Amino acid sequence: MTDTRGRNVLRMTRAELHELVWSKPMTEIARLYGVRDQHVAQACDAHEIARPRPGHWQKVEHGKSVETAALDNKNHSPEAIIIIEPAVGRPGRLQWGDEDDAAKRRAA
Repeated sequence: MTDTRGRNVLRMTRAELHELVWSKPMTEIARLYGVRDQHVAQACDAHEIARPRPGHWQKVEHGKSVETAALDNKNHSPEAIIIIEPAVGRPGRLQWGDEDDAAKRRAA
């Protein structure tokens, strides 16, 4: 799916996002879908989707047993659609059109 600017948008159900975040690390998800890992984490938190704890992927990498949290459907439907916007630029960097605003603020 693309937004009005032609950028890819990550759009999936809660159940699909739950399955995705338990199948690979957030950084890999971010790279695959062109979104920020922080946005994936925020979407999980906002829609009550449990995420792997720190160290989870290291345990998996070393063959240790890990538990996958079940999707809690008490407050949200597993079929609810979640949309995560694409990453734009780098955090802390000016975006196109912001240069003029920044120059005006420095001059003021």
